[in-house]
Amino acid sequence: MAESAIEPHERAADQGGHPAQPEQAACTDAGPGEAGSAAVKTEESATLEIAPPGEAPERVVWTPGFIVVFALTLGLGLSAECLLTNGWLAHLYGGNWPLLAHLAALLLLWLGLLVRGRTAWVRLGAIFGCLWACFASLNLLFNLRASAQPAAVAYLNASGNLSLLGMYLCFATERARSPRWDTWFFALALLGGSGAVLLDYWLTSPDQRSLVTIADAIAGLALWLGLLIWWLRPACWRLHPGPTLLFGLFPTIILLLSIPGITNSFNNLFFLQVADLCLLLGGLRILQAQRVLS
Repeated sequence: MAESAIEPHERAADQGGHPAQPEQAACTDAGPGEAGSAAVKTEESATLEIAPPGEAPERVVWTPGFIVVFALTLGLGLSAECLLTNGWLAHLYGGNWPLLAHLAALLLLWLGLLVRGRTAWVRLGAIFGCLWACFASLNLLFNLRASAQPAAVAYLNASGNLSLLGMYLCFATERARSPRWDTWFFALALLGGSGAVLLDYWLTSPDQRSLVTIADAIAGLALWLGLLIWWLRPACWRLHPGPTLLFGLFPTIILLLSIPGITNSFNNLFFLQVADLCLLLGGLRILQAQRVLS
C-alpha cells in the first residue's frame, strides 16, 4: 500500500516536472474566452445566490385602516343622505326621522369616545356631545308634535347649542393651547357675546320681549362662538387641521340655513344631514387620535 501511494509522485518526478494542482491545470488549459465565460458564470452564480430566480421583490402599498374607514363613511354617508332626502320627498316618512338616525349615530360615537378617550378634556367633551345629542333629539321629537310649545323648543335649542359649545371648547383646547391668544380671545368672546344678547333683547319690540327671545339669541350666539373657537385660533389649524375644518362646517351650515329664503325644504334637509356627517367625521378623527395615544 505504501509503495502504491508513493508511485504517482515518483512518476511525476521522473517526467521532470512538479505535480500540477487541478485548478491550475484548468486555468492553464483554458483559453481567454473560456476564462471570461467562467468569470461571468461565477458572477451569475453569486447573483443568483443573492436574488434567487423567480422571486421578484414585492411592492406593497400600505393604506392605514382609518383612511379606508373615513373614505367609506364619507362616500356612503353622502349617498345615504341623498336617498333619505329623496325618500322624504316621496312622502315615505317625515323629515325629522333621518335627522334622528344621524343623531343616534353621533350619540354612539360620543359614547365610544367617552370610553376610549385618554385625556380628561376629550372625555369631558364627549359628555357634552352626549348632552347635545339628547337635547337635539328631544327638540326634533317635540317638533313632530303639532301641539309643541315654542318656548320648550327654544329652550331645548339653546341647551343643545350650549352643550355643543362646551364640546367644542374641550376638543379645541385639548393639546392646542395658546395662553396669550386664548386669554384675549375668550375674554373678548365673553364680553362680546353678553353684549350681543343684551343688544338683541333691547332691540326687540317691548310687546315681544320674553325669555324665548333671550333663548333664541343664546342659541345663535353659541353657534357663532363654536365657529370662531375653531376657525379663529391658529393653534387649531396648526395642530388639528382636519377636525378644525369639519367641526367648523357644522355651525357654518346651520347659520347659513337659518337665513330666511336662502333655500327650499329639500335642500334644507339634505344640508342638515351633511352638517351631522361633518360632526361624525370630525369625531372619528378625534377617536383615531386617542387610539394613537394609547
